[in-house]
Amino acid sequence: MHASQREIGNYIFEDIYKATEKNKNVTAISFKGINYSFVELEQSVNYFAKVLIDKGVKPDDHVGLISLNSFNWLVAFYAIIKVGAVAVLLNYMNRYQNLVDAITRADCTYLVHGNFFAATKDQSAFYRLIKECNISEEKEIAITAHDIDFKEVLKNNKNIEHIPNHYPRDIDSKRTSYIIYTTGTTSKPKAAMLSQYSMMNIIYHNFYKLDPFFPQKSMCLLPLFHCFGLLVINAYLAFYRTVYLNDLSDPVGIYKEFLKNRCGDYASVSYIYDKLARTPLWWAHRGRFIKHCIVGGGFTSQHEFNFLEKKYGKGKFLNGYGQTECSPMISLVFPNTPKNKRSSTAGTVMEDIEIAIMDIKTKKIIPSNQKGEILVKGYNVFNGYYKVSKDQQPFDENGYLHTGDLGYIDKDGYLVLKGRIKDIIIRRGENISPAEIEEAMLAFKEFTRVRVLGFPSIDDGEYMLACVELKKKPLHFVEQKYLNELHKTLPSIKIPSHIIYMKRFPLMANGKLDEAKLREICIKKLSIFVSRKLARDTMNLIKKMGK
Repeated sequence: MHASQREIGNYIFEDIYKATEKNKNVTAISFKGINYSFVELEQSVNYFAKVLIDKGVKPDDHVGLISLNSFNWLVAFYAIIKVGAVAVLLNYMNRYQNLVDAITRADCTYLVHGNFFAATKDQSAFYRLIKECNISEEKEIAITAHDIDFKEVLKNNKNIEHIPNHYPRDIDSKRTSYIIYTTGTTSKPKAAMLSQYSMMNIIYHNFYKLDPFFPQKSMCLLPLFHCFGLLVINAYLAFYRTVYLNDLSDPVGIYKEFLKNRCGDYASVSYIYDKLARTPLWWAHRGRFIKHCIVGGGFTSQHEFNFLEKKYGKGKFLNGYGQTECSPMISLVFPNTPKNKRSSTAGTVMEDIEIAIMDIKTKKIIPSNQKGEILVKGYNVFNGYYKVSKDQQPFDENGYLHTGDLGYIDKDGYLVLKGRIKDIIIRRGENISPAEIEEAMLAFKEFTRVRVLGFPSIDDGEYMLACVELKKKPLHFVEQKYLNELHKTLPSIKIPSHIIYMKRFPLMANGKLDEAKLREICIKKLSIFVSRKLARDTMNLIKKMGK
């Protein structure tokens, strides 16, 4: 699919928060019951930009940013970019050593910080953190509500100086202005270098279709350090909607805000939607005010989509497909997309980008209606990984980004995802897609989530373990019962070696499966299975020798 030649603009984030006569008194952000208008947002960004300059922050400095979601986080993000520095967005749920690694690998010379989990568990951890990362106390800037109250700042400073963007617009839009670490579900996270140009063009060239459907009030229940959360809040602001922001630290608080604010749009992950839908008396208010539920990270299955859409009454679930390297969107589902397509596809490819499908064996481009690796080229693609050599970047000689995802375009023009290349399991010389097995296992109504993983095996090439979540905790989980049933629909080579019951899957802060943790759990289980098999094989050998 080829991109059109429509002109792409050098949009920057300032285009979103800059106050105009039309929007200056409209509430832009509502956080913990405090409303901030567009003019207050713009003035707050100018004020904090001056704070950064006074602290010595210079253009192209790497400034780490870590905090729970807050109005102050958003102001700091925009201000860092405004002064020409690079904002390094850090996962507030990271363990201490992972934070040290992320900060040092990104060469952060400053750290802007609010409340985050590593520090709240141990207050002294923060000072050990900046010391270990070689950041002096003069170069750490606190943004908790206690340290800086922008309502008070604006009240006491009537004439806040406008700070111009350091770089000219054409340079500013395309330079690396922020870095986000990839989720790293199976490997070490990489530092993706992103531009305002990519995200802003996704918004202005695609989200205008959503504008007629957007209600005035929307709630963002996604972490802002994650690319999709950032895209959503910027998209809402671009169309002058009021965004209700939550710090995500309190599940009960989320539920209370959900009921109190009665927004028409919600952006979250399927895990949060599922939690809300299972709360007491959900039936009493579901669907009364919800129009759209935007989903980050996708659905685990079509079963999950059907369950949630039924629970949310008239609210339509809108999925999509992307990755951090694509700022982060590649395809979108819209409210007028037929339900069968919303539940089974990742929507239509965004306007003005180009995708191709490549055969994973021959490495040649094939017709888009055939399954292969999805390649992407266009304004949404990132600037590459920080401190990674050119030959290790995920681009080919034709400029395509290799996503590592498998899929095809169906006859109606919708993108269908079929798993990831690295998930392919090689068993007895045959390539097996876990997605096919997961789909077959989700036919069992009691399963709500399934994940199939491969592990090295001397005998079969790879052990194949299927991890499952159930609707209700079983008194006894009878693995063999499901294995016997699978033999009726799948060839023996595609039958899992074992099925592991999981009380709940490990998830990351963005709601995606934490596959690294899941693999750790499986390896422990696998060691038990292997030792049992070894014991059985040994006993059988002894019996044969006895004969």
